[in-house]
Amino acid sequence: MYKVLVTGGTKGIGLAIAEHLRQGNFEVITCARGSDATVKCDVTDAAQVRQMRETTGPVDILINNAGGPVTMPFLKFKEEDWDQQFQWNVKSVFYCTQQYLPAMLEKKWGRIINVASTAGKQGHSYISAYCAAKHAVIGLTRALAQETAPHGVTVNAVCPSFVDTPMLQNSVEPISRKTGRSVEEILETFRKHNPQNRFITPEEVASAVMFLIETPGVNGQAISICGGETV
Repeated sequence: MYKVLVTGGTKGIGLAIAEHLRQGNFEVITCARGSDATVKCDVTDAAQVRQMRETTGPVDILINNAGGPVTMPFLKFKEEDWDQQFQWNVKSVFYCTQQYLPAMLEKKWGRIINVASTAGKQGHSYISAYCAAKHAVIGLTRALAQETAPHGVTVNAVCPSFVDTPMLQNSVEPISRKTGRSVEEILETFRKHNPQNRFITPEEVASAVMFLIETPGVNGQAISICGGETV
């Protein structure tokens, strides 16, 4: 039985991934800042991540899912907002991967899957810091895949478009307040980014994660789950 750690694994995409893997008889550990996680951990804190590694021991599969956007016009960003987006979306991946990768290399088998975004492949208004951070995640994915390929470890990213989760709703509400547009009007605009005119489901992302776990020949890829948006 493979042992899996899913960061941000108690809601949205992370929860769907965790439930999907449990149904596949994986041993799943979830981490989040809330008490409903298997392990409580703020993955933006390097010391807490080191402590989590001591608590969980090694894992076979690491799903770096924790992260999310802050929405505001570029000129409204303060340095602390920018730094927070990189801490949450990039440094969390760095901290967790550095802690869990060594055992995979020693075992000569492992999977690291980073939940990025189509925002890591193209630009979107009002989330410039998030776009920059997710581009960084994809760059790290590709570089690390090259480094670990001779040692039986694959590193890939999944890049969903707008996903039907509470986080989407939370990101839309500040835009509504700032622009005066209704939440539903903004959501409809987001739906149209997908040529299928719909939101991606968390379960679709979970299925892509399972594919990457089961397919060793796929390495260093950033797989879009977007209905054709990034074609």
